[in-house]
Amino acid sequence: MAVRRQPGGILGLLDLIEEHRAALRYDWRTRFHMSLDSVPAEMGWDEALDLVRIIRADPSSQLVTAIEGWSHPLSREALILTDLVDVQGGSKYKGWKPYPRPFKTDGVETHRRGNAAGRTPEQVKELLRTGFGQPERPPA
Repeated sequence: MAVRRQPGGILGLLDLIEEHRAALRYDWRTRFHMSLDSVPAEMGWDEALDLVRIIRADPSSQLVTAIEGWSHPLSREALILTDLVDVQGGSKYKGWKPYPRPFKTDGVETHRRGNAAGRTPEQVKELLRTGFGQPERPPA
């Protein structure tokens, strides 16, 4: 019976270190104030794996930037703010260009909900005024 390597684990961590050493070194030093070389001498493999999983989930990390091929890291808050800027800009200006993201957005389809294109401005105003057919709430 052949032994197959499971994704992740110590060997997966070693592959990640080999592929993205500089980014992981930077995150390790800035976040944990330790050298990446401290694994496994000062820090066990289990702890190192847990920490890498946390770093991998953070879009502001250099590791995520390197793995995803982004031009620069961006925090979750910054991602939300760029979306808000685009929503506001797009609602105010016809020729609005989306705020630049560190990742490529070409060819990404946006999914709109509802049938806003099939309603006149008057119909939309009526829906907003009546609360989309919801019963009125009693005054507080």
